[in-house]
Amino acid sequence: MGLSILIAIGLWWWDAPLWSIVACLGVGLLWLIWRMRLSTIQRIDRMDGREFELFLEELFTALGYTVTVTPASRDFGADLLLETNDGWSIAVQAKRYEKVVGLEAVQQVAASVPYYGVNEGWVVTNSSYTDSAYELAEPNQVRLIARSELEEMLKQAGFKR
Repeated sequence: MGLSILIAIGLWWWDAPLWSIVACLGVGLLWLIWRMRLSTIQRIDRMDGREFELFLEELFTALGYTVTVTPASRDFGADLLLETNDGWSIAVQAKRYEKVVGLEAVQQVAASVPYYGVNEGWVVTNSSYTDSAYELAEPNQVRLIARSELEEMLKQAGFKR
């Protein structure tokens, strides 16, 4: 919206026809309305990996966890570290994917559990998981949070569906 306002001002300054100024403002307004109508999960689908990690920080904070974001690189398999009020700690691997998440994500978070000294590991995605990911997660006590459960968490935290 801000860019369309700047363009409209520039057009006005250079004596452009009134219709072009109105058109620029109209396009900006339509874009803003479209952007605001997107549900939270649709906005997640458009995020990059780091944006998703930072969004999950906001989500888990809203759900009552104390959240620590690990460095973007050399995170040793965990993007976030969560802690409950009673001291239970969780390593989270965030996977904002368009495809199905495989067992590599489970391996990463399973390795992070002893490294960070936490109680369990979670993998959170806006997608789904392969059968091999589920197979590896069970004996490693890794919780797999797929799209439908993520949507429920969003609802529970009060985000727009």
